[in-house]
Amino acid sequence: MFEFSKYVNLAEDLFVVRNLIGAILEGVGVAYLIPVLLVWFHPDEVRYVYYFAVPGFLSILLGAWMSRHQGKIEDVNLRQAMISAAFIWLFASFVSVVPFMRIAGMSFIDSYFESMSAWTGTGLTMMSHLESYPRILLFWRAWMQWLGGIGIVLVALTVLIRPGVAAARLYKAEARSERILPNLANTARVIFEIYLILTLLGTYLYYINGMSLFDALTHAMTGLGTGGMSTHDESIGYFHSMSIDAITIFLMIMGAVNFTVHYRMFKEKSLRPFFEDVQVRYMFLFVVPAIAIIAYDLVQHGDTLGDAIIQAVFHAVSAISCTGFDISNLANYPELSKFVLGLLMVIGGGAGSTAGGIKLIRFTLMYESLKWTVQQSLLPKGAVIKRKVGNYVFTSEDVQEVTGFTITYLAFLLVGTLYIMLRLNVPLVDAFFETASAQGNVGLSVGITSPTLPVDVKTLLIILMWVGRLEIFSILVFIVSVLAMFRKLGR
Repeated sequence: MFEFSKYVNLAEDLFVVRNLIGAILEGVGVAYLIPVLLVWFHPDEVRYVYYFAVPGFLSILLGAWMSRHQGKIEDVNLRQAMISAAFIWLFASFVSVVPFMRIAGMSFIDSYFESMSAWTGTGLTMMSHLESYPRILLFWRAWMQWLGGIGIVLVALTVLIRPGVAAARLYKAEARSERILPNLANTARVIFEIYLILTLLGTYLYYINGMSLFDALTHAMTGLGTGGMSTHDESIGYFHSMSIDAITIFLMIMGAVNFTVHYRMFKEKSLRPFFEDVQVRYMFLFVVPAIAIIAYDLVQHGDTLGDAIIQAVFHAVSAISCTGFDISNLANYPELSKFVLGLLMVIGGGAGSTAGGIKLIRFTLMYESLKWTVQQSLLPKGAVIKRKVGNYVFTSEDVQEVTGFTITYLAFLLVGTLYIMLRLNVPLVDAFFETASAQGNVGLSVGITSPTLPVDVKTLLIILMWVGRLEIFSILVFIVSVLAMFRKLGR
């Protein structure tokens, strides 16, 4: 593995990575300042401004200093972009702990857990009695999830980093490959505009259906960003409203759909692109049987049919969209229902969306590749099969990459599940559920995640959230590169 070190140009890599991270850190600093605006509406919380303004300005200054030579970067290779993207999420989460430590009085590890969960759009939390916290802190969690959903890197592409190769490399390293428009900067802006419009629509729908404006805004942000952090301990279940449940399902599905589909719907003013998209069709192919199984299982364990269907629909969509909102206590769910929800969390939403998991297109491609293999064996020698799924055309290299990614993802999932099961002495299904939730950046919990967890388990969940958000490969490149750099320094 360490033969990789001969490809590492230490000075060049550190120069490029430092400047890219600095540019992103400026963006994090700006993000820190936005919650301060909330004081205009809640002047009684002005005493908390210090914990946002100071780290915000310091982040901007540090980022500006680190990226001061950004104009001298002529090219960025994929390795450098992956290292930068992986480190950005670690560093952004580290920088963002101040409000949790100073306002909520949380320990560093719990604060870092909360920050990582928010930035990665996971939604697992170390906080309880949420109604007792200042609104500026609750908004900070939602704001990080909203930005994390669209991606720190993508936000930076929109407002900070100059268009060109560097931006394109970072975009790919952050596990995004969809291009709505040929120009990357325009792609980023279009995605941001669509994201903002849908967020405002969600806020309006929530507000006219009984939510306060603050709750409407925060839940629209975390719903569309498929983050799932709520302002109430009972999550969406707090509101006891069918209309709010329905709006939430709509936002979760929108967040889990490829933004290319959103763009086409806006452009054509039609729902046709939504129903034509292969990932959307496979989403419903997975969700509908899951709903039937969960509803049947809940009825068998005493729920009424109507209540069972409502819970099954809501939680199945929440799981496959990797949002993490809930309307009932999942710790009381039967084993089969937990397992099915865990599988949906592993599958995840569409590629090019804010959702996590393995992604629908990868499962679709693996299924289709099995068909292609059978067809190839039945056809005459030399026959060529067009590897096409919907509007996507794939090469044999694409299939190999998807297979490699899926195996690696499942390996991380297995290790995490076994560690939690053995370390905490909890049932296998519960350990699988919590691991799938962290690695899939979901946020649903069966009660394992809490401040009472041992530090090593909290650390494991933090790593799984980080790994899941960047889809593994960037993390592996980051780890190998860091080891190679240390080896060079040690010579």
